[in-house]
Amino acid sequence: MSRGMTSYLLQVGRLIDGTGRAEIADASILIEQGRIRYAGPRREAPPAGDAVVMDAEEMTALPGLIDGHNGLTGEMSSVSALKGYLEHGVTTVATFLGNAAGRAPAIPLREAIRRGELPGCASLVVGYIVNGSNAFQRGETADGPWEIRRAVHRAAEAGADFIKAAATGSFTDVRHRTYTREELEALADEAHSWGLPVVIHAHTQPGLDRSIEAGADLIVHGCFADPAAIDRMARRGATYMPTLRVTSARNVSGFSDEPSVYASMSEAQPAHRAAVRRAIRNGVGIALGSHGPGLKSVWPHSGETTAFELAELVRCGLSPLQAISAGTLQTARAFRLDGRLGSLSPGKQADVLCIRGNPLQRIELLREQERVALVFRHGRLEYVGGTFRGRLQ
Repeated sequence: MSRGMTSYLLQVGRLIDGTGRAEIADASILIEQGRIRYAGPRREAPPAGDAVVMDAEEMTALPGLIDGHNGLTGEMSSVSALKGYLEHGVTTVATFLGNAAGRAPAIPLREAIRRGELPGCASLVVGYIVNGSNAFQRGETADGPWEIRRAVHRAAEAGADFIKAAATGSFTDVRHRTYTREELEALADEAHSWGLPVVIHAHTQPGLDRSIEAGADLIVHGCFADPAAIDRMARRGATYMPTLRVTSARNVSGFSDEPSVYASMSEAQPAHRAAVRRAIRNGVGIALGSHGPGLKSVWPHSGETTAFELAELVRCGLSPLQAISAGTLQTARAFRLDGRLGSLSPGKQADVLCIRGNPLQRIELLREQERVALVFRHGRLEYVGGTFRGRLQ
């Protein structure tokens, strides 16, 4: 970060720091050199020096949201999507299509955003697919433990932030089996040796148990997760990213012209929510991923999917405070980014969202883009909306 970066002092009506701790009323946030210097009660705030003071008394400040499961590539359409995410208060997006076959790789896009060449975009975390020849997603195709290890090695050297694999099929055949337990163990062991988190797509048994026992850090979807799988996640400390938006009535409606997929998604709808409720009761760690941006005909505004997913988690039993923590610090932790992202803690990267109203009273406020007033990413004011736009002109 440049030494010449603007410092900001935000005076907010309430602060939600992302850790799960109770909100703080009448709070201040001091941003210096792109990082949080202070976030807490206003009466204890340090001197602000020459910081730009921003009066946001009617606002709630929280960490920028993190969406951990998205289908973005390195193509220009992803730039537009990442701008939409940021305008909804989502400051970090993880994509699992970093090396999708036949598509532009995502790492150059990630680096362009880091260099500041694409202002107004959410940051990008890039996952590489390593899948068997009988799997439905194509990235690096590898069969057998040693071929899989070599594929993970290549992904790590290319700069991947995490490894994504599939243990079951998609909604065209959710019970299809892909990698064996031995293959998943090799994938997880090799990825972990490179310090990379392992994300496994799994809907059904035995793929769920194989993935958990192999050491997956994140189980994604789990639309037909049975009690044994949920209990195993709790015992093994795996994090569950359910992507409830996928089986929501609104999303399923977009697949009415694909009868088999529509039927499978509709069947999953109650089972999916029962699995998430059981996971919450059993203390399984929950992370947020919306599987966005979604069908344009159903989800015309990229970024809305993230807040929709938060509301789905609340409907399944998380409190709004817990859901916000899931969508910030818990997701950062799942990707091993919590040392610099996910909470408004001193020393962390200043990714901050200010919205009008109190999402602890109504989580759906986060779905209303017109309420987004300020979005900081890396300490830079990247988006100004609503009444604040007029104040700063």
